Amino acid sequence: MSTATANAVARVVLEEVLPATAGAPARVRVSLPTMAYRTELVLAGDASALAGRVGKRIEGTIRGKAQRAWQATAGGCFIEPVWGAPRVVQGRVLAVDLDANAVLLDLAFPAWVTLEPSQGAGSFQTGDMLNFYVESGMSFTPRA
Repeated sequence: MSTATANAVARVVLEEVLPATAGAPARVRVSLPTMAYRTELVLAGDASALAGRVGKRIEGTIRGKAQRAWQATAGGCFIEPVWGAPRVVQGRVLAVDLDANAVLLDLAFPAWVTLEPSQGAGSFQTGDMLNFYVESGMSFTPRA
């Protein structure tokens, strides 16, 4: 397992599994120990894999799509809002995937974020701080 792959695993507490409805896909609400975050993410994968796991730590991969990313010069890593689906995020680059045009960011949890086509991931390097709006539908894929 590469360092980037190892760093990409989000370790969160499963707060709730929200079933799919006519207007929305299945989602999970996760929290981070010692933090106030209650983040809602689209569930990518089978909800039955999470049966009996509410209130327990789970691992998985978080992915999202950025609108235009900007290098930040101040502040720390965050997700906004603190409760709900992510809209604005800021994090430090842990790894760059040129083929996927994506960066692995340390937000409050690690997340792979695909950049818009006009902005190459090669513009950024490990350690850079990025800030951007994230498209709706940031996802969580539970680790088997």
